[in-house]
Amino acid sequence: MANTVFANEVIGSKIKDILTTSVDLKNFMTIDATLTEAPGMKKKVNTYVATGEVEDLAIGAGNSKEIEASFTSKDYDVLTTQGKFQYFDEQAMTDPNIVDVGVEGLTKTITNDFTKKAIAEYGKATLTQAMGTNGIDFDTIVDAIAKLDTESEAGYFLLINPAEKAELRKNLKELLSYSEGFARTGYIGTVAGIPVYVSKAVPAKTAFLANPEAVTLFLKKDVEVEQDRDADKRNNIVYGRVYEVVALTDETKVVKIGAGA
Repeated sequence: MANTVFANEVIGSKIKDILTTSVDLKNFMTIDATLTEAPGMKKKVNTYVATGEVEDLAIGAGNSKEIEASFTSKDYDVLTTQGKFQYFDEQAMTDPNIVDVGVEGLTKTITNDFTKKAIAEYGKATLTQAMGTNGIDFDTIVDAIAKLDTESEAGYFLLINPAEKAELRKNLKELLSYSEGFARTGYIGTVAGIPVYVSKAVPAKTAFLANPEAVTLFLKKDVEVEQDRDADKRNNIVYGRVYEVVALTDETKVVKIGAGA
């Protein structure tokens, strides 16, 4: 009995579905599926800022100052991110779920790679905040919020390393509130209205207060899938491939919190 190999369209749909519904991606970065550049090309990312002020004018007087818009441009390499999964016909016949599990594992690995790259971009933050004497505490978080040029913290989150989770709970005590209706993977509570998440991708002794708009994942809409088969050995290999750029797109919406910040 030969194993039925999944069609590329079927596997491609599975990969795309997992990528676009991943909790990590939706919480921690903005997804832009309009990438037009090809692998090996550069993606130019501009971050903008407007400066200046208005004036109170007398009759017949004009402005002596102007509102100026400027931007900083940075080039990012368009990357090919690929995962590989292989299985034998005998394995699939023993357990029909093996292909689904393998494809899901392949896709989650790509997702984890995106998260790791996003954390690296958060690490480029120009806004910084030092931790307290006993590590991250309530004052640290409030001071970090004050560094943001915003009137509302809605949509912001705090990312910490698992090693800092116990420290944060000890320092905050009752100030760390927990809402059952808001619980999700990695979420441990809120402080000063900011939800706190734990991720192994965050470096030790570091935390990030950020909005998903700070980092953008630029993706090609189409997921490429290729399959190879060694008929003699009944060995099937599935490749899942995406073309992407992960970039810091708004440095005003992320604060890096660290012991030496």
